[in-house]
This record gives sequence, structure tokens and C-alpha cells, in this order.
Amino acid sequence: MRRLLETFKYESLTTTKGAIFGIDASYTLIPKKSGLSIHIQPNWSNYKRTNKDHGNTYTYRLQAINLPILLRYTFTSGKIRPFAEAELNIRYRTDFKVKNKGYLCELYGCANGEKTIDLQPQTTQDIVGIVAGAGVEFEVGKIVIPITIRLNEGIGTYKMKELREDSYYYYDIKTSNIQITTGITF
Repeated sequence: MRRLLETFKYESLTTTKGAIFGIDASYTLIPKKSGLSIHIQPNWSNYKRTNKDHGNTYTYRLQAINLPILLRYTFTSGKIRPFAEAELNIRYRTDFKVKNKGYLCELYGCANGEKTIDLQPQTTQDIVGIVAGAGVEFEVGKIVIPITIRLNEGIGTYKMKELREDSYYYYDIKTSNIQITTGITF
């Protein structure tokens, strides 16, 4: 369980914020409210994480476009319907930056300051992930409100493309998070 709460092996996720905005297109395999359905949920995700270490602040920002395709099984057909789901997620990271504030050391020396490093072109991608979740949908008139808790796990890790002796190097970065999602279906 500890690994699920870490992004970098050496840094714990103590402060993480994020948002996901997307749509859901679904097809029910059985023409009733319970049973198996297929969902395609394209979305944009944005995560921000802050670490403090020896008076320095490091703020990481990652953004991605996701195309999850999921199978959902709904257990009952009443007004309140629990479900379980599993999905394959295709993810393309569009932005990855780290902003350093504090005592910075460069080739010319050390001083207090601020620096933003664009890691997007320097790091590989972890394109495929898996997601598993459980939730419940509430039917209110013609509107359905699903609430889901999901475990989102990248299959691989990613790292910087080039090891540089004179600078920072990030490796073994893992996309792994717990999501709480909700929406409205008409």
C-alpha cells in the first residue's frame, strides 16, 4: 500500500492536488439498468504536488490527456445502484514542470532564487495504465449521479532520457493515484 501513495520512490506524496475534467460515452450491453456496460471517458487531468526540503520548495505540475476505456458491472436496477469497474487507460502527458524556490546551486555558484524546469521534453512517457474502481449511482428523476473511488496505476515508470552528472536527474517516476470521481448523466 505504501507504494501506491508515492510518485517518486524517495519522496512521499504529502501534498497533492488535482482535477480531472472529461465526458462519458457509454453503451449498455443489456437493455436494463443493471449488468455490463462499456464506457469511454476521454479527459484532461492536472496534478500539482508540493515538497519542502531544507528550506527549499519544489512544486511539480503534470498535465495529461487520457482515453480510458472501461467495463462496468452494475449489480442492481433500483434507484441506487452499486457497481464495479475496470479499465485500460491510454495517457499522453502534455506538461511536466518543476518549480524550485529557495537556495539554488548552478555551475556558477549558489544563491537564493527561483527556477522552473520543463521536464516534459526530457522525460519518457508512461502511456498505458490500468484503473479499478467501485461506486454507486443515484437515479434522481431523469438524472443519474455516479460516485466512484478508483485506483489509477501506470503499468510502467518513466525517467529522464539523459543522465547528466552536473544537474538534476529524475528516474523511476510512477503514475499512481487514488481518484474520487462524480458526474451527472442525462
